[in-house]
Amino acid sequence: MEKILFFSVLAFFSFASNAAEFSGKVQSIAAGPNLGSIVLVRVEGHSPTAPWAASGCTNGFWSFKFDSSTAGGKETYSLLLAAYAAKSSVVINGTGTCSGQPEQIQSLSYARFEF
Repeated sequence: MEKILFFSVLAFFSFASNAAEFSGKVQSIAAGPNLGSIVLVRVEGHSPTAPWAASGCTNGFWSFKFDSSTAGGKETYSLLLAAYAAKSSVVINGTGTCSGQPEQIQSLSYARFEF
């Protein structure tokens, strides 16, 4: 039983270490009828070999994607649009999975403070 728990924890941390974490500004957002409920995101400093990119992902023009129809998808879209409009930085954490496409967004953080 201890071995199973050990390998489960090890697998979780191995998976988490492959996930992308980007911190910076959003450059472009794409959505529309041809994409269905999928929203595509391109971040500043994007490149297929960016240090934040998850291994195995195909980062052509787009850096990340998410499904706006899922639980939390509309909230993610709202935060993303607010950050883009305010030209503020975000922190995007990916899932580490992409199946030859841009990495799926797991969480998005955005904070704007006015002083």
